[in-house]
Amino acid sequence: MDYDTLLRAAAPLIELAVAEDIGPGDATSQALLDAECTVHGRMIAKAPGVIAGLPVAEAVFQRVDARIVFTARVAEGQEVTAGEVIAEVSGPAPAVLAAERTALNFLQRMSGIATLTRRYVDAVACTRAVILDTRKTVPGHRALDKYAVRMGGGVNHRQGLYDMLLIKDNHVDAVGGILPAVERARAARPDLPIEVEVRNLDELRQALSITPSLDRIMLDNMSLEDMRQAVVLTAGRVPLEASGGVSLETVAAIAATGVDSISVGALTHSAPALDISLDWVAPTATQDTADLDARIRRVKATLGDRLVILGHHYQRDEVLAHADIIGDSLELARGAARIDAEFIVFCGVHFMAETAAILARPGQVVVMPDPDAGCYLADTATPEAVQAAWDYLTAVFKDIEAEVTPITYVNSAAALKAFCGRHGGAVCTSSNAEAVLRAALQQRPRVFFFPDQHLGRNTARRMGIRLDEMVLWNVRQPPPAEAIRQARVILWPGACHVHQRFLPQHVHAARERAACVQVIVHPECPMQVVDLADDSGSTGYIIRAVQAALPGTRWAIGTETRLVERLQRQFPDQEIRSLAEAPPFCRYMGQTTLGNLADVLEKLARGQIENRVTVDATTAQLARLALERMLAS
Repeated sequence: MDYDTLLRAAAPLIELAVAEDIGPGDATSQALLDAECTVHGRMIAKAPGVIAGLPVAEAVFQRVDARIVFTARVAEGQEVTAGEVIAEVSGPAPAVLAAERTALNFLQRMSGIATLTRRYVDAVACTRAVILDTRKTVPGHRALDKYAVRMGGGVNHRQGLYDMLLIKDNHVDAVGGILPAVERARAARPDLPIEVEVRNLDELRQALSITPSLDRIMLDNMSLEDMRQAVVLTAGRVPLEASGGVSLETVAAIAATGVDSISVGALTHSAPALDISLDWVAPTATQDTADLDARIRRVKATLGDRLVILGHHYQRDEVLAHADIIGDSLELARGAARIDAEFIVFCGVHFMAETAAILARPGQVVVMPDPDAGCYLADTATPEAVQAAWDYLTAVFKDIEAEVTPITYVNSAAALKAFCGRHGGAVCTSSNAEAVLRAALQQRPRVFFFPDQHLGRNTARRMGIRLDEMVLWNVRQPPPAEAIRQARVILWPGACHVHQRFLPQHVHAARERAACVQVIVHPECPMQVVDLADDSGSTGYIIRAVQAALPGTRWAIGTETRLVERLQRQFPDQEIRSLAEAPPFCRYMGQTTLGNLADVLEKLARGQIENRVTVDATTAQLARLALERMLAS
């Protein structure tokens, strides 16, 4: 849905809301405020969350008084930190105050839905499952609620009773069975997709016997074991949707059964509103940023060559404006290895700063503006879980050190890099994964690749390794020993919660919008997306491809949104957009702000070392071995 469509759906709701709240006028403001008095306010997130509904909030202010100026400071679908400014509002005080509550009501509800949806989407990011909404929406607000679900990374189910044939148990009972129900439905509406709800495996078998195949089958309130059996019985012939008994506590286990989608009514009927306030300030929209910029520049001038700031491409623009070296993981690792400065301030996520600390020279200090800026992908593989898998592999092979080379993606903890160093393995980045895997397979016949299954699978296929020569590790139920012996690549089941959100339908939609579009994606995207794209490569590769393109080139790019938006600004002679309608941001990369960067730098200048990142000597020594193999590739 584009913004025009969203606003058309919102227009009658705004009229009702304004009439309900303002009525004949805001009595308090009319009594106390001069009509010519102006105010300036900032919408501020009081809690972290995903923003959705900014165009609707702006439309509310414009409906009350066209003189009100609304300026968004974040993008739709962006995850914000507590205290972050979302938007600014200026205009006649009586009008702004009259519109304030209605605008916030829309924005808080829509952002609450997007935030809860993102939590569900992140919970299943390491699986194939997508999160679907339902028709359990506030009457009249369906278009807005479902838009908010998409901004959170979810996928819309049917819009209403008119655009899909969904045969439920009551329908089946009314006509005497699944087969006659489908026959009648297809005869009446052959133009609509059809889904059938089944309550048990016997009903599933009936649904699977129907030809032509159904568009989807819903597994209603089945146990986990029945869902696992349903996935085996279906064998990919028909997409399976799980429904019933879904919560944040259960959704990951449901997704692990192998179903294709999970519908969640709670997204729209139980989402708490995101806490957002409108605070009144002096009309100095850029003053805070200017003050922080000045503080950072003063420290950089004071410390001089003693300080180097590293920044990853996914960082905020205002942070990267102060970085001395900007790059992807490989470029920053190489930069960290060459730096002579006393202080290395890493604007990125924790595993990157750990890597810099491992490669640092004696006496160098590595700090982070926000030490809690972690990585979803890195957290999918713990040292304990990887060691347990290695122990299992050791039992399968007589001499594992001669059979399997462990390779960890740089997006992993220092302990896993040390694990690879200890066992003759290496670290890789998305830039050099193929070179590292080739070298490993020349050394030993198999590779154990963690934590990103998609990078491992996409890289191996590009090397000519077949899917039947790969096996996906299952933490709950390890693969059979024979499957492991036949595999050349053993994949850990981790995934990036940003790149996992790009779906095949996004590629199809991009090509429908523009036939000549070039689709380029990061290899952390699922295999189906990479296969449909024109090209894939690391963050640095994507940047170089855009830099080399001719004016007028149209791009749909499947990677983190801050980078895509930066490329839009840097290359205005090309048409550049995100591959997904709801562009995914990495919330961890967004945790570094001008404020915490200025704070950590000023403390360094005063001799206070805060948020230092260190790695114990033994771990660092072993991890360095694996990293040096990466840097040599």
